[in-house]
Amino acid sequence: MIIGSFRNEAARDEAVARLRSAGFGAVTRYGPMPPEDERSPLPLVMLAAGVLGAAGAFGLQAYATGIAYPMNIGGRPNVFWPSYIPFTFEVGALCAMAAGFLAYVIVNRMPHLYDPVDESQAFRRASIDRWFVVLPDPDAPDRERLTQLLRAAGVAELDEAPSP
Repeated sequence: MIIGSFRNEAARDEAVARLRSAGFGAVTRYGPMPPEDERSPLPLVMLAAGVLGAAGAFGLQAYATGIAYPMNIGGRPNVFWPSYIPFTFEVGALCAMAAGFLAYVIVNRMPHLYDPVDESQAFRRASIDRWFVVLPDPDAPDRERLTQLLRAAGVAELDEAPSP
């Protein structure tokens, strides 16, 4: 695989646009910050899980005290919703946290213990101050074209890592 290192995010994004327009579709981007154009699905997943968990907890309590096992306690109505709020909140928060954790693991493809790109010495700066483009190993004629495209985009350093 070929690894191109860039000094800033704009140069990397320009290189990705050039590579994709040239027909190199499998381009992976790395950098110290998430790209601006990618939104995480985690907040939506956590909101949905929290709301569904809270609704389920409220419904369970309302069913238990109002239908399945009604009791007359001090003249209160069978479904006395203010007493359901603490448990409803706790279950909603628990469901949101559990769904957030599971979604984080799934979105980040964890546990991902080894990637051949980790063998590159230049790639060690990906979490500090460099932006990277990683492409799978192309054929020999495409390798020259790929190298020319990366150099035209302003690549700071080219490196190769063993393909999986």
